[in-house]
Amino acid sequence: MNARSHTVSSTSLEPKENMLVIQLERNLMDVDQLRNKLNAYYCEPQTYSHFERIESLKNGLESIRMTNKEIINSLKGHKESVKGYLDKVKEQYANFNELRQGVEEYLGLVQSRYAH
Repeated sequence: MNARSHTVSSTSLEPKENMLVIQLERNLMDVDQLRNKLNAYYCEPQTYSHFERIESLKNGLESIRMTNKEIINSLKGHKESVKGYLDKVKEQYANFNELRQGVEEYLGLVQSRYAH
């Protein structure tokens, strides 16, 4: 079973809830892919500032991962209406996109080290 095939099988979720859960689960996979890139050998920090940067990125990704899981569990548990989560989900995606950009910048930085 590949990572993208994991979806919600619960028929008790409303269509909007189901859609949000699926989107958040896909985002979790994207977070994991970024984290795996940062854990790659070529991303090892060579300076203290690189170390601080990579740790900050990893911590941010973990924070997004945990919050996504909390939202998914709450949606599955019907703890709040979908409307109550829309702003949280939008914020999650904004934070994710900011972190993704930071990861891409860091990857460009470390890759330039091997280009010389």
